[in-house]
Amino acid sequence: MKIWLLNHHATGNEGRHPSFSKYFSELGVDVTLLTSSFLHNSYKETQEYKEREYYKEVKMDNYKKVFFKTPSYSSNGPKRLLNQLCFSYRAYRYGREKLKTESTPNIIMGSSVHLFTALAAYLLSRQATSKFVFEIRDIWPQTLIDLGALNEKSVFAKLLKKIEGFLYKKADLIVSVLPNAQNHIEKYQIDSDKIVYVPNGIDYPKYKDTLNSPFTATEARDFFRSHRDNFIVTFTGAHGLANGLTTVVKAAHELEMLEIDSSYKSHLLLVGDGPEKEQLVSLTKQYRLNNITFLDKVPRDQVGHILNNSDCCLFHLKSTPVFKYGLSSNKLFDYMMSEKPMLFAVDTSFDFAKEAENGLSIPSDSPSLMAKSIKEIKEMGEVERGKLGENGKRYVEQNHDYYKLTQRLLNIFKERFGS
Repeated sequence: MKIWLLNHHATGNEGRHPSFSKYFSELGVDVTLLTSSFLHNSYKETQEYKEREYYKEVKMDNYKKVFFKTPSYSSNGPKRLLNQLCFSYRAYRYGREKLKTESTPNIIMGSSVHLFTALAAYLLSRQATSKFVFEIRDIWPQTLIDLGALNEKSVFAKLLKKIEGFLYKKADLIVSVLPNAQNHIEKYQIDSDKIVYVPNGIDYPKYKDTLNSPFTATEARDFFRSHRDNFIVTFTGAHGLANGLTTVVKAAHELEMLEIDSSYKSHLLLVGDGPEKEQLVSLTKQYRLNNITFLDKVPRDQVGHILNNSDCCLFHLKSTPVFKYGLSSNKLFDYMMSEKPMLFAVDTSFDFAKEAENGLSIPSDSPSLMAKSIKEIKEMGEVERGKLGENGKRYVEQNHDYYKLTQRLLNIFKERFGS
């Protein structure tokens, strides 16, 4: 079997499609992964190109990865849209040329976030007479509408909905990382048998390698040394609007008052960067809080060390309709693999803490309830917290190991399309 995977944002060596590509190749599949070389979350170019060169082929873990040069940008807006359109066109152009000289792929899979990547995959699949798989990692344009970033009545929103419906109808298979995405997709009169759920996960061998690496994040190491007598509750990742971290700062304020007479106090640690961080730090100063610390973003291989040194993991997202179909954040699986209890504060149709039995679930945007829940987890004691942590790790190993997920997806392909 030969598969082409198109994902605009598979630039790094970790994550869903680099893992799928590696394990597909181990299972005997000829894989090519097409992606941009421009990092969307740090606005950096990762490759060097010669004049007029628009792509670069790199040999990875027994598969081929193709990077495409795309225009830079530094915020949401027209330049980011141009970047998306450029990637999609260049991936299509590259694929069209390769079809003249290489054997035809059996399957071409186009993955959102944006729809133009999937559209390029569909057009290539028609030229190659291959099966077209449409993968949904974010429901566009509904996500943008629900977050208030796009007016539902705008011409652009209507155009995206037309493209979305077109891709659903033309896809031979729809793969979703969201457990309840079919509730949205079926609105387009799509048969539910055409939709399969294959969530995000964790590359277990790579995760173990990161834990075997030295704990080199100096700022974080110093923090844990100076707070060894506190109950550490940690959030890692983006500090953006969707994360709703103002709630966390307000919860720290509530918690300080709840624990005013306690000798064993909680301390909130927020690690990462994002557009809301400056405002969050300012709010912390306004409240004069002593029980919350902000640290800068750390390399990926240091996250596991930080979580392992914490006592509890905090997952919070601002309440929005976008999560009504569930979510599949990679951060969740890092949290669970740390064997620490989790406080899951999201308004969603799929409750990971309940499914994994590894912590407490509360609604989004509730500082008072968050503070009380942190105190409740702290007062459980080490044995009970340890059992919750073990439950979380077991759940990930059984349901979110990328090797197992790759086997599942390959079996689905073989059942639907033949070997």
